[in-house]
Amino acid sequence: MITSLDQLTPDTRAAARAWLDASVAVVGHDLRDDVRDELTTALCEGLDAGSTPEDLAHLVTRLGPVTAEFADADPDGADSGDPRVGRWFGIPFDVRPPTAERIKDALWDPADPRLLRPRAFGAGWDLNFGAAAVKLGLIEPDAEDEPFANTPHEAFSVGALFPAAMAAAVVAHYAVRGRSLPDRLPNHWDAAGRPDGWVSKGTAAAWDIGLSLAAAGLGVAASASRTNGAGRAGRLAIAAGIAGGVAKLTVIRPMKGGWWVGPVLLGGVIAPPALTLLGLALAGRDAERRRDLGRA
Repeated sequence: MITSLDQLTPDTRAAARAWLDASVAVVGHDLRDDVRDELTTALCEGLDAGSTPEDLAHLVTRLGPVTAEFADADPDGADSGDPRVGRWFGIPFDVRPPTAERIKDALWDPADPRLLRPRAFGAGWDLNFGAAAVKLGLIEPDAEDEPFANTPHEAFSVGALFPAAMAAAVVAHYAVRGRSLPDRLPNHWDAAGRPDGWVSKGTAAAWDIGLSLAAAGLGVAASASRTNGAGRAGRLAIAAGIAGGVAKLTVIRPMKGGWWVGPVLLGGVIAPPALTLLGLALAGRDAERRRDLGRA
C-alpha cells in the first residue's frame, strides 16, 4: 500500500495517471474530481512502491471500468437536471452565471479531443484550445494531472502583462491621436465590413478605455490571487480576450473598413486567450515534470 502515486516508479506512475485520465474522461465535469479521488485511493490501496505496470494492469482489471452511474451522465452537464443547462434543437445552452472554472473547461481541455465544446455561458460552442494545441503537437493530452494546478505564480504574473500592455496602448492611442480623430467613430459594421453604426468620439473613447482598463484590472487580480490554478487561468483568458478585442477595435474604428474587419476582430478576441492558456499550461507541465524528476 502507498499513500500517493508519487511513490510509484516513473513507468508505473505514468501508466496509472494515463488510466485515471482515460477513466474520468467519460464523467461529467462536476464529478471528475470526486471520481478521480476515489480511483486514486483504490490504486494506492492495491499497489506498493515496487509495483510494475503489469501489476497495475492486473489491478485495473479487477477494479473494472467506471460505473454507469457516472459514465451515463452528459459530460457537458446537459443531463444534470438543472433547467438552465441543456440542448435546444441540438444546440447546447448554459445560462447559469459563468465561473472562471467553467470558462477554463470550455476553452482548455487537452484530454478531450473535441475541438468544439459547449459554451460556459450562452448558446452554441467555443473552440477547445487545448484540443487544438494537442492536434498541432504543441502539448500532450496528459501533460498535467490537473490543468494549471502546478502552473507557477510567476507564469500568471507574466500572463497579466498582455492585458496591461493593451490597456496602455489604448490609452496612448486616444491621448496621442484623440484630437485628429473624427468626431464620430464607427461602432458597428455589416457583414461586408462596412460601418453601419456610429457613436461620438468621446463615447468610443470611454468604452474602449474603460473596457481595456477593466481587462487589465481583471488580469492583475487573477495574477495576484492565490486560489486554484484553473480559476486564475480562466480569469486571465477572459482578460486577454477582452483586451485583445478592444485593442483591435480601437485601431479599426478610424479606418474605412472592409471584408477584413470581422476576421481581424475575431482574431483579436480568440488568439490572446488561446496563447495565454497555452503558455500557462506549458509552464505547469514543465513545473510538474521538474517535481516528478526531483522525487524519482
